[in-house]
Amino acid sequence: MNASDDNHSGDGPGAGELAEGGWLIDVVDRTGECPVSTERLMEVAEGVLRSEEVLAAEVSVAIVDDVQMSDLHLEFLQIAGPTDVLTFPLLGDSLVPWQGPIDARRGAGMRIGGEVVISRDTAVRVAGEVGSLPSDEVILYLVHGLLHLCGYDDLDDLQRDQMRRREAELLDVLEVAARVDG
Repeated sequence: MNASDDNHSGDGPGAGELAEGGWLIDVVDRTGECPVSTERLMEVAEGVLRSEEVLAAEVSVAIVDDVQMSDLHLEFLQIAGPTDVLTFPLLGDSLVPWQGPIDARRGAGMRIGGEVVISRDTAVRVAGEVGSLPSDEVILYLVHGLLHLCGYDDLDDLQRDQMRRREAELLDVLEVAARVDG
């Protein structure tokens, strides 16, 4: 299993059900204190998939605390301490490295699958440091994780710049005022 750095069931409408476009999205808030509703996270995920023109998706989103995130970060990336978001590509085109043009819309026609794990604690902490809302940070992390599943990466400057541009475009469409690091 690969990871990218970057126990309440998803109880909102549509959580865990087949959504538009053959998308199966499940959102779970394991903290019980996420600053964004599972319904809103479902809407964001659907908006990203629609905008990326993803054909089919099976995506699980988990909101965890820093203790759980630290455990995952160490287990899968051998890095101690929490991070904001981890992405685990598990199915379909998410497992194939992007080979197309750097500026292409990467999700178009793809079948993606995987898990996006977001640290609620990190979102709250970073929001306080940069003057944003914790809810906007969580949404930024979700967008970032979904873009990883679509084939975007941030391993070098060129890829990172393209990913940040796409994040900013999506956040604008979603009307989220999160900051995107340059």
